[in-house]
Amino acid sequence: MNNGFDFSWHIENFDFCWHKTGECLESPSFWINESLETSWRLCLYPRGEDDGEYISCYLFREEGGPEVVDVDFELYLNVGDSIVKHPTSFLKIYSFKSFQREGLKCFAPRREIFAPMAAQKERFTLTLGCRIFNVDEVRFNETKHFARTTIVMERLSGTEAFDDQTDLEPENCKDMEVKPLLENDPLIGINLSCFQESLVIKIHPKSCEKIKYAICKITLIQEWKNGSPIEYVQSWIGKIQAQMWRCHAPYQETESVKLGFEFIPSKTFILHYDFAFSTGDELVCNSLMDHKAYLKMPKFSFPECLNMKLNTSKCIPTALDALKSLWTSGSFSDVVIENQNASFPSHKALLCARSSKIKCCMTTPSAQNIPFSDADLFRKFLLFLYTDDVGDLSWVSAIQLCRIAISFKVEILEKKCKTYLTDVLDVEKAGLLLALAEEFRDSHLKAIAESYILTYDDLVFNTQMWKLLSKNKKLIKETMLLKYTKKKTIR
Repeated sequence: MNNGFDFSWHIENFDFCWHKTGECLESPSFWINESLETSWRLCLYPRGEDDGEYISCYLFREEGGPEVVDVDFELYLNVGDSIVKHPTSFLKIYSFKSFQREGLKCFAPRREIFAPMAAQKERFTLTLGCRIFNVDEVRFNETKHFARTTIVMERLSGTEAFDDQTDLEPENCKDMEVKPLLENDPLIGINLSCFQESLVIKIHPKSCEKIKYAICKITLIQEWKNGSPIEYVQSWIGKIQAQMWRCHAPYQETESVKLGFEFIPSKTFILHYDFAFSTGDELVCNSLMDHKAYLKMPKFSFPECLNMKLNTSKCIPTALDALKSLWTSGSFSDVVIENQNASFPSHKALLCARSSKIKCCMTTPSAQNIPFSDADLFRKFLLFLYTDDVGDLSWVSAIQLCRIAISFKVEILEKKCKTYLTDVLDVEKAGLLLALAEEFRDSHLKAIAESYILTYDDLVFNTQMWKLLSKNKKLIKETMLLKYTKKKTIR
């Protein structure tokens, strides 16, 4: 199928959009033909045009060109590799006049946009795409064009340790100032005090008038307890308001650590703050991937001499390069790993050092007793043993490599694969990750999957993968019990 003119607009740090309901974020202008008469934009309302639970998306025609332009198009949304909103076709040819827009007010729920794990990373990029199939009955060849808007944000963090009982006494309030490096005036102040066996944490706005969006995360670690850290998160759109939290924190005598003749009291608790904010600044650029893209560029030019191709010095080979060369060339190999379909000349010392399972299998010069079925996958596994490089992973290849890593007891590869699986987790994959955690007998991975499923249960339970997982009665029963327990605790 011909995808026509495909314009992808990447919005970096989308979670730091300061726009309130009814406020719009606009893409750079772009042109879809050589005449440059009619320009277009994509318009996105991060908190909806009139409903804060959704985002609104439109294709907008700017001034210029013929009075009416007939367009057949569709819009779509991605977060990383996860499709949040499948292409939405508008089922008819729209006749655009100047300053006319077409799209949907309730294009996608914000909850679904923030569900993928990719949206929970420090740099969250949302992609709004528009495919235009034909204009005035003229069909386009398939071309791809890109633009980027970066929401400028800054992150400040710090840690305070409270070492003895005097820090917890009511008259000893602890004040922390959160301010950028080389700045005199703090943006906010964090105040800690103790009142009736409760720790009181207060946030006070200071010199923060320019901030349009901010989020503050405070983590409290109580060293006399074995439980998880206590976390508080607060965000503000517009003016930062004072905030107060209280948690039960009775003082408990802690053992001292004896160093020589001195007794050093162990820390009572540790507080860490993470304050991130945006002042409303944007960086906009167009990335041209095809010479037929007609995107509006900044009006400046570089000297012609800067366009020359620079000669780069030849890289000096490293030990890692040498190992990779040994693998690819097969030089000095002393063992052959093979089955009916493929054989891999290898180096016994290196393989035995990387895998205790392979070491046990190395009993003959031709190690035919090392089992493998998929030659391409096993080649990738062996290359990792030589280089620690997994290359480009996909969801499927990460699962397959993880199984091989577990089988051959290569913990570093197992960890890399599991990290990838959690990084790309979304509502479609959550059920499968839970099943994989059960298969791998990995309680940590299972806890991640369960936590994600309980957070986005209404989305996960409607996926096809969850319906397939319903055959596993044990997992379903455990998850439903956790969901019931969580709701009961909240009440």
